[in-house]
Amino acid sequence: MLTPWSRAAGYAALVTLPSWFWGAIMANVLLSGGDVSLSDFGPAVILGGGLLFPPVAFLTLMTVRKVLPALSRWRTATIDTCLYAALVLVTTVLSGWWAGDAMNEAVDWAFVTMTIALLDLQFAAALGLSAWGYDRLVPTARPGSRQGGRAQVI
Repeated sequence: MLTPWSRAAGYAALVTLPSWFWGAIMANVLLSGGDVSLSDFGPAVILGGGLLFPPVAFLTLMTVRKVLPALSRWRTATIDTCLYAALVLVTTVLSGWWAGDAMNEAVDWAFVTMTIALLDLQFAAALGLSAWGYDRLVPTARPGSRQGGRAQVI
């Protein structure tokens, strides 16, 4: 069974945006050594996570969930989290390269970013959100019902 576009888009937004937001804030906390105040969390901190990643991850996850058939909850979460991590790597390299860094510096910074994403639990958040959002992908019938009709008592 294939997922409708609206469900795939909702799922992609649920996985991408909160985990990216969490990763951007926590990366800034880790990089500042924990010396932050509430006034430090302005738009620059949130946008510091990289503006290329959210739209690319949203479109990629939406397309993958639309194209691939529904798998089990944890297979879907594992595939999507691996894809999410690969997109973090690729978009960080492209952002650094586009900003004028040498390719070796961009790749090095991308792996530092992936390490920070592991430490600040950004990937764990994406995995949990993917597993939690699985029900948005697969329409399920209520327990005891068949094909959307009334439950039959035998």
